[in-house]
Amino acid sequence: MKVAEGIDTVEGLWVGNAYLVRGAEGLLLVDSGTPGSAKRILASIERIGAKPSDLRYIVLTHWHVDHVGGAAELKRRTGAQLAIHALDAPVLSGKERPPKGRLAMALPRLLRLERPAPDILLGGGEIIAGLEVVHMPGHTDGSIVLRRDDGVLFSGDALLADRHGRARDPDLSLALDPALALASAARIRALPHTLLLAGHGAAASAEAPQ
Repeated sequence: MKVAEGIDTVEGLWVGNAYLVRGAEGLLLVDSGTPGSAKRILASIERIGAKPSDLRYIVLTHWHVDHVGGAAELKRRTGAQLAIHALDAPVLSGKERPPKGRLAMALPRLLRLERPAPDILLGGGEIIAGLEVVHMPGHTDGSIVLRRDDGVLFSGDALLADRHGRARDPDLSLALDPALALASAARIRALPHTLLLAGHGAAASAEAPQ
């Protein structure tokens, strides 16, 4: 479903949002759902008139299982390059254990998460397929948002939205550093933007009541 010029949401994901972004280099995917989501993402690529090989980048906003689950299969089936912040990369690849809570360790095993190695390590400040990477730690060490020149922001779980399209603070019970997560959420709200596309919830207009 189209949410902005050149941007479509992936329909039918079990949990959370993933977004397809058209650019001069091809397609970029923001987040990849839970394990098993690759089929729906590939179907969404075809629905917008593209081919799997048109997917050039998969950018993960952080390492949580509901955002990285389809990444390994999509990387195999499309040849896309996989990007994540350097601080979250060791957990994504399985070189480090999740740093908080038994649930964070149990869910990947329960859902049979594949742990791919990233191709691109981000630090903040990069431009990838026209999107600026901004480091917003707190939810995880390497949480990022992506900002397009026209004011579209992809916030992952660093700032969420409700089903009515109103921005809301992240779930602090899931944050690695709750105080830092709140500070990052405030920074995101302060960034000039026209549309917030969060990891959970509906598209949030900057003009909507917050």
